[in-house]
Amino acid sequence: MKTFIHPGAALVVSLVLCSMSGRGAPPQKVPPLTRAEMQADLEHLTTCTKRAWSYAEDKHTLLVVDIDALHAAALRELDQAHDAEDFYVVVDKYVAGLMDGHAAVWRGPWPGRDSDSRRWPFTVARLDGRYYVKTAEEAAAPLRPGDELLSVNDVAMAERFETALARTTGSTAAGREYRAVNYLCRGGDKQVRVKAIRPGGSNFVCEVAAPRGGAAGGETIHWKKLESNIGYVRLPSFEQDNKIWEAGGRGPEALQAALEPKKSALRQAFAELADTPALILDLRNNGGGSDALGHFLARCLCDTQAHPNYYTLATHVSEDLEALPDFAYLRSDTRAGGDRRSTIQILPEKDVRRYPGRLAVLMNEGCFSACDCFLNYLAAAAPQTIFVGRPNGAGAGAPRPVVTLPNSKIVVTFCVMQVWNLNGQLIESRPLKPTVPVQWTQRDLVEGRDPDLSAALDYLGRKGN
Repeated sequence: MKTFIHPGAALVVSLVLCSMSGRGAPPQKVPPLTRAEMQADLEHLTTCTKRAWSYAEDKHTLLVVDIDALHAAALRELDQAHDAEDFYVVVDKYVAGLMDGHAAVWRGPWPGRDSDSRRWPFTVARLDGRYYVKTAEEAAAPLRPGDELLSVNDVAMAERFETALARTTGSTAAGREYRAVNYLCRGGDKQVRVKAIRPGGSNFVCEVAAPRGGAAGGETIHWKKLESNIGYVRLPSFEQDNKIWEAGGRGPEALQAALEPKKSALRQAFAELADTPALILDLRNNGGGSDALGHFLARCLCDTQAHPNYYTLATHVSEDLEALPDFAYLRSDTRAGGDRRSTIQILPEKDVRRYPGRLAVLMNEGCFSACDCFLNYLAAAAPQTIFVGRPNGAGAGAPRPVVTLPNSKIVVTFCVMQVWNLNGQLIESRPLKPTVPVQWTQRDLVEGRDPDLSAALDYLGRKGN
């Protein structure tokens, strides 16, 4: 097992599959599929999932995931499926039911009907089963944070949510719901007609344009000193600079070079905040990236000499996995069947000074993958850490494109490894409980408050230095 394969990240799979889809002839028209072909593909998917998915047994025990029941439900939907795109939706729902947040379904060489994807110029928060504007760009006017959303383009928000949820993966119920709220804000409509209620009870209707692509500009690492000289560091992602990584050939040295910009920023942040009595590390919505950055961050915050191991992996060996080039070495492994375990140690770093003050971490359901691995390490190696917010997304396990359906050419990825933290507990689907649980309210949105940050400041202040 090569240590640069990071079980917390789906990024490698995404890049590989995207590059595969871009080769050769231009995209084809959506091909027709017979019912027999779709049934054969479902049989193949179910067989491979039972054989190659690293969490098949654990998910059944922990979350009552029933692969045979998912197969039967997919068969019932075939009456409404007439071509590969219809079947893609069926497979999407099947895979969402696995409760593997790293699982994904990739179309064959044809354009999707929703390929012209647009986004709403506002984000949505789901609080107590209701839907509110969380943030709003200028283009979203007259909508503003705290407005309750009733419908968009005459489809009720609850219906939109359920539709999105049916096709959304997640390793916990809360993590899956969190993603579904984000996904329902996308679609092919150029204009969206919104029915909403302003706080106070006045109903209104407005139309706003839906731009293409993601929001302008990505969030970067930033830091500052807050009240009472408490430090604050925001780390939105563990992701490397992909241009540097690609140019370097995607190997271990290229990965370290691609992480250097973030490492440099974190070094500067901790140096400038070294005189603070306490630090708030904001990891909310951090969907992961490279575990190697988690190693670096662990050295900044933990006694890594006392806790040199980051996690333990078990590669679930199957004929499907052995067929992948990165795992071809397993074919010559003479050991008897079963999982291949390996302990991953924290990578060495030079000139890293450990932050001396107290630590609070802001987390929520959007923390996932490499971020989950780091949170689990932190909870074990620095048990005095204060966790504020909501349980994390709890997903780890090295997704790989293990299944290609023979007729539709749909590719399915899911986890092929299991990951244990330092306490010997599986990370997947087992979220950490916050020390200080926080739930947002509509009033927080209206008044622009950050109750997570306020709770962390209050806790650190009450407990003293």
